[in-house]
Amino acid sequence: MKVSSGINYSAGTAKRMLALAGALLLGTSAIALVAPPATASLNIFSNPQDKQARGRVPGRRRGGARRGTCAATTTQLVALVAAVEVETQTLPETYVGGITSAERPTFWFDVPYTLNDEITAEFVLQNNSGQDVYRTTSAEFAADYQTAGIIGISLPPEIPPLTIGETYEWYFKIDCGAESPLYVQGGIERTTLTPTLANQLSAASPLEQAELYQANDFWYDAVSAIAPLHLAQEEDPAISAAWSALMRSLGLLSADTDVEP
Repeated sequence: MKVSSGINYSAGTAKRMLALAGALLLGTSAIALVAPPATASLNIFSNPQDKQARGRVPGRRRGGARRGTCAATTTQLVALVAAVEVETQTLPETYVGGITSAERPTFWFDVPYTLNDEITAEFVLQNNSGQDVYRTTSAEFAADYQTAGIIGISLPPEIPPLTIGETYEWYFKIDCGAESPLYVQGGIERTTLTPTLANQLSAASPLEQAELYQANDFWYDAVSAIAPLHLAQEEDPAISAAWSALMRSLGLLSADTDVEP
């Protein structure tokens, strides 16, 4: 299991998602997303049915079934981030994303393929005007970070800090020659820590930090606190237990098991 660096997009509505899907089917590399309504300002995840919670946009957390020439795998492409499915009058809609306190956050994905010349990946982050903030491909990933497993895509120092209160949209796709690549898509909003939480975090260990972030709905930061430890010390019982607990809280592991639901 490895880690790496990543892509760009814009924020959007269900119509925009359909447009995105169409663009993918045509094999285009440019991805257009839609800015979320300006009213998206409620306390994130306080209400599971609040699809306009901060940083959450219409998207998809799992890459779905293999496409075209993509080889069969036992796992799917998954974004390690919070998501909620909202019932509508037609089909259910999935809202993906959340808040971060990081100026330049890391986006985590579980990738089912080793990346090479034939199987490539791309990560895109766009602001709410649809402009690219950051875009990268697997050709730019470190060699050690191209093995199937967990990949972390961090915004580099030369990228300006995310603007507090602005919703950004990201996209990660894997292209193995199919007409429609596998992809996941979601949103993120940077917000500030309360003084109390900031003080608690400064005195906490990484595992304690993950618990504090999770308790305050900073899911991106919670994953970023544990993922590097999990990758480096996967056999450590305490780290393994904390990682599994976090994945269960995100709904990415079944209760009391290590199996994806």
